[in-house]
Amino acid sequence: MVRGIFYGSSAMQYLDEKMDIISNNLANANTNGFKRSGVAFNMHMVAEQAKHRDQNFIDPLPRGEIKSYLEYTQGHLQQTANPLDFALSGSGFFTIQTPDGFAFTRDGGFTMNDEGFLSTMDGYLVYGEYGPIRVNSNDFSISDKGDIVVNNQIVNKFQIYDFDITDLVQRGNNLLYVKNEFVEYREPNALIQQGFLEGSNVSIVKEMIEMIAINRQYQANDKAIKTNDDALQKAVRDIAR
Repeated sequence: MVRGIFYGSSAMQYLDEKMDIISNNLANANTNGFKRSGVAFNMHMVAEQAKHRDQNFIDPLPRGEIKSYLEYTQGHLQQTANPLDFALSGSGFFTIQTPDGFAFTRDGGFTMNDEGFLSTMDGYLVYGEYGPIRVNSNDFSISDKGDIVVNNQIVNKFQIYDFDITDLVQRGNNLLYVKNEFVEYREPNALIQQGFLEGSNVSIVKEMIEMIAINRQYQANDKAIKTNDDALQKAVRDIAR
């Protein structure tokens, strides 16, 4: 009975976390270049939990580990005809200069600040191989490899990096950061398309189906916990008699 309550509460904890992630995916279904998150429950601690139960019933049981992960699949490319919009086709990320260091994104919906530099909508500069990218006007072009041409001269090149998606973490503003300084860069194979934007890889239908399934599982576990709790109380009353 106690074991049933524990398993039910662990499942509900996992379902709560999963619901939060699905809600975030749905909220960003129309965010440029957004990569959906999933969640997994690491069950390697089940054996430790069983051993712990056999030894004592006072201390809290070891908890399983809930991990989120990013799904790095290509979003649909949509033509905008805006010369400040860019989309990556293939693996890789734009490099963004932020107060917290370099960040990376698939969102190529940029703008131009008062000094003629490309920046994100939040004002962070877009970084190239020769420093922040300056174009001064909308009258420029790029090659599919990222060379930026102004007045028939190459003035900079988009700095595109690629990583194993597990080495990146989301911290808001549709930006990803490397988890530590020892992360290895990979050779990108992305081509850049000017006048296009990449959509998110979130499927609204899929997320809604998962949300319905989670609600049903949550209700089932809640009912199971109440059943086990009622049985436990009855057993305690019977012993007291």
